[in-house]
Amino acid sequence: MGNETSRFPSSPAEEPTLSTAGDRWFKWYSNWQQELLCCSQCGWVGTVSVHDLEDAGSCGATIQCPQCHRTIGEVLFPNLRDTQEAAAQGNEEAQLQLPKLLEQIKQTQIRIARFEQEKIVRVDQLPDLAGDGLEFIWDFAEMDGESYQVIRLGDTRFWKELAFFENIDRFNEIKELLRRKYGARFKSLTPSRESLE
Repeated sequence: MGNETSRFPSSPAEEPTLSTAGDRWFKWYSNWQQELLCCSQCGWVGTVSVHDLEDAGSCGATIQCPQCHRTIGEVLFPNLRDTQEAAAQGNEEAQLQLPKLLEQIKQTQIRIARFEQEKIVRVDQLPDLAGDGLEFIWDFAEMDGESYQVIRLGDTRFWKELAFFENIDRFNEIKELLRRKYGARFKSLTPSRESLE
């Protein structure tokens, strides 16, 4: 997915203000980049920046000791409430990010509404297929600037719908619909390598 640190907001450097030890959790809009951190394993003491964050997930990223690479803390990514509160308190970074975040939420809601309208929900939406031992592929494709989850049988694509990260629940729903539609002829629904994320 590219360089994960590029998705982190930037923050101006300031002088360190506080000394800490051990694992810590920080909110994004806090003074985490100004804290002196201490690694209990190797004794390293210093400050970190956005570029020192590792293992970014959906909720946050870890702070690793630059000397021994032990995890010494975690920074939680801001949600809408965090950003609104920080913006109201005069945080310039939050004030810049808030309109972008609101637009992102709006676009996500539009995408979810579209998914709900277009997704397969009934077995009669699935085509009648010949043959036994039907082995389906749960695939991923980029088309017209959009990401789609695709269901294939061999090289034949017969369904697509908007794709989302961490979509295991939808995978199981589709698997059940295929099983109900094709009965004993349904053999498997297997994720392609491209769709695993």
